[in-house]
Parts: sequence; structure tokens; C-alpha cells
Amino acid sequence: MPDNSDFDLVPTRLAIAAMRDNGYKNTTYAIAELIDNAIQAGAQHVELLAGEYQYLVQRRHRPRIKELGVLDDGCGMDAETLRMALQFGNGTRLDDRSGIGRFGMGLPSASISQAKRVDVWSWTDSPDRANYTFLDLDEIENGQRSTVPVPVVVPVPQSWRDLAESVGSSGTLVVWSKLDRVLWKRASAIIDRSEDIIGRLYRRFLYGNRVTIRLAEFDIGDRSKTTKERHARVNDPLYLMAPSSTPAPYDSEPMFEPDGDADTWQLQRKVEGAGGRMHAVTIRFSVAKAVAREPRNAGATPYGKHAARNVGVSLMRAGRELELEQSLAIGYQPWERWWGVEVDFPPALDEVFGVTNNKQSARNFSEIASSTDDIFNTRSLSSADIKAEMEENGDPAAVLVEVIQDIQRRLRVIRKVLEIQPRGRRR
Repeated sequence: MPDNSDFDLVPTRLAIAAMRDNGYKNTTYAIAELIDNAIQAGAQHVELLAGEYQYLVQRRHRPRIKELGVLDDGCGMDAETLRMALQFGNGTRLDDRSGIGRFGMGLPSASISQAKRVDVWSWTDSPDRANYTFLDLDEIENGQRSTVPVPVVVPVPQSWRDLAESVGSSGTLVVWSKLDRVLWKRASAIIDRSEDIIGRLYRRFLYGNRVTIRLAEFDIGDRSKTTKERHARVNDPLYLMAPSSTPAPYDSEPMFEPDGDADTWQLQRKVEGAGGRMHAVTIRFSVAKAVAREPRNAGATPYGKHAARNVGVSLMRAGRELELEQSLAIGYQPWERWWGVEVDFPPALDEVFGVTNNKQSARNFSEIASSTDDIFNTRSLSSADIKAEMEENGDPAAVLVEVIQDIQRRLRVIRKVLEIQPRGRRR
């Protein structure tokens, strides 16, 4: 007769297989979980290191991504904390409502979404005495392992130190290998595609060099140096920060300006969160300067094309962007690229906004934003009526109706200004 281990409620190998499909939009968003951890640990310098190897593909040697490493100079982890950090759903900041972490899924969940093996070195006083452990899905799937290995004390491998710009007296190195689910196959593609996204997600941290994020490629056959590198630059959908990655002439000066004066360009609402405490939700608005948007075919310029990639409402949680939500944008109108909206809220309002555990979206905000017009038009209800109905049903997201109405009202005014441009100059 089978023993009790044959009747686990959820067999480990099946659970791990299911968790690999955990909703990360692409490799960059999975990497962002590791950057979140680094920033939460107080890192000032973070490095993304992408290693290629020459594989034989159709009788030709082609470079393919083989390893991805994320190195930081944060506070590091002791052995117990490190082991806990590799447990699914455990983590070390489950109740922390002050920073960009909290959900306890980031490190293992992000790692297995892209790779079958993750190795972690973390040190608190010297990289020569790092706590080291790993997860290997092949070992889990074939029954060799069902727990996180007890960390051992070892030096951080010299091969990774040689690639680093600097290695702090404390920090963490996470390495993904057996990369079977990485979307882009070249190191250069990963770095190129990641630069814009990382620059947007972490713009508040990059601005003023609070945090630097280095992006580097290297050849697995020669780890003594990187083959190409750069530092992530600010990518601000409100186009109020400079310097930034916006093409010239707006790389060194803001392309947009606040919509309104010092008192009106941003709105603030108090929203009730967990435990009945009130928290601020801040909405900011910007619009392109006339000199940027009014030239003929401005949308066809490099800076106009850059703005077209940043259309939407930027949802910011604890200074880190969750997503650029596009439900409130009119997709077919070329002038939509010339406004910016940012909604800023603290982690204490995660339940209200419906923040997912992979920190890629705010489901409640998106659902209401995509359906408000339909609700108002088909049911002939005011925003106050809709909010009252949601409150009666115990829906914590009721207050978002008012937030979204604030945005829609302001956008109607901004669009009227943008629409009066001469027809031939709208783009």
C-alpha cells in the first residue's frame, strides 16, 4: 500500500511546475523582482550580468544566453534568512508595508519562471565569507530534494567578482542557469529590451543616482571582462525628469511640463487602507511643451516615437512602477502620447488597488478603468452611485471610482488643448 507521501495534497513536482507559469510578462519583469529585493535591502549599486555561450545551432556556432546574474551591495542575508528567502510564500518581509517588497514570492518565483536552477550567495561582512545555497528543479522533479539546502559558507566565485564593477562588503549575488524559459536568446537582446523597462520601473531610484543599475554582457568563455555595458537611464512617462533616456534635445531637459500650477498639477485623495488607517493617493498630470508637440510630424521624431512607447497611466507603488496602464488612453489618437498621468500609492493600499504578488499590475484599478464608461453609459449611474453600490457590497476598491473619475475629468481638458493643434501638426 502506498505510504502517506504518495498522497501529498499538492505533490511538490506538480506544484513547482504550476508555479513556473506565474504571470511574469517577460524576462525583464522577472529580473525586476531581484532588483526589488536589492533596493529593499538598501543597495546603492545593482548589476545585471548576462553571459553568452557559443552553441552549435544547425551546424553553425551561435551565441545564446547561458547565465544571468544580479549582484547588489545591499545588507546581505544570514544563513537562516537566505534559506527562508528561497522558500515559496515565506520570505522575510511578509508584513512590511513600508517598501517595495512584501509578498514573499519574489526570489524563488521569479527565478523558476525563467530558469531551472538558481544559485545564491549572500554575505553580511565580506564576500570571502558568503552564505551559499541553491534550488535545482531537476533535483526536485526527480525526487532528490524537497527542502532548501542548508547554506554553507564559501567565497563568492572569483569569476563573478571579475565581471563586477564593484563588490561590496555586504551584498547578494543571484545566478540563474539552465535558462529554458528566457524570452530573448541573446545577451544583447536581454540588455537592450531591459533598459527601457528598468529605466521606467526604477526611475525614482535612478533619478539623482540614489541607485545605479549597471547592465553588462559577457562571454562565458572569457569571464575576465564584459563585452558591452551601460547604466540604466531614467525613462519617465511624465517626461518631467532630466537627464533621461529621451532622445535629444529632451535628453537633458524635460519634454513635458506640469499640467497646471503648483496647486493644481497634482491631486490628492485620502483612502482607507488595512486597519482603518487613511493613506494618501497622489495623482500627477503633465503635458508636452508646445515647442515639442507642435512642429509638423512631431510624432515621427525620435522623441515623439519614444513618447508613443510610454502612453498610459503610470501606477507607482512605493516609488516603483507596477505598470503603465493603458485602459484610459484612446489608442487610435496620435495626440495621446503628449500627456502623462501618474498615480502614486503606498503598499498599505495593496488590497484596494488589487496589487498582484508579482508586482506587475493593480487588478482593481485596471478593471474599473476599463469598465467605467460601460457602467456609466449602460446603467446611467453617477460615480457616487457606483461607489455607494460597491461599498454596500463590501468592495474595498470603491474609492478607485473617484480616483479614475479625477483622471478622466482632467484628461478631457488636456485633450481639448491637444486637439486644437493644426490638423497637419497633430502627429
